[in-house]
Amino acid sequence: MSTLKADTIQSTSGGAATLTKQQAAKFWVAYDATGDSIVGSFNHASLTDVGTGEHAFSFTNNFGSATDKAPFASVFNSVNGTTIDAAASRAGNTAVIGGMTNFRALSASEIYVSTAYKSRSASDGALADYKAVYCTVLGDYAT
Repeated sequence: MSTLKADTIQSTSGGAATLTKQQAAKFWVAYDATGDSIVGSFNHASLTDVGTGEHAFSFTNNFGSATDKAPFASVFNSVNGTTIDAAASRAGNTAVIGGMTNFRALSASEIYVSTAYKSRSASDGALADYKAVYCTVLGDYAT
């Protein structure tokens, strides 16, 4: 059996090697909405902070289709990274692809995410910014 060891693998043109027949994450972002800063990312070009709990993340490399991909978003139930947000007592928090109040259609060039706490009889739900907003997209880049 042989062992292949390398520090860097590139395409023949010198760029990043292309994954073929694989559905690895082609975009991900970790965003601190309370501090308005990107904590880490891959294939992320820019951020538009549309308003409280509403974020648009543009891709560096667009996807081949607006709909032929699998997006996922979630939020850490915290407003400061250490303490649980009060929304935990009101049915938790949620992250939604496409928006809650300012709906945007799916796109090959960006992902639109809304974050909010849910409601129960004690309080209505509302859009909210959180310390840790996560989004990942699986799919194929445009060719």
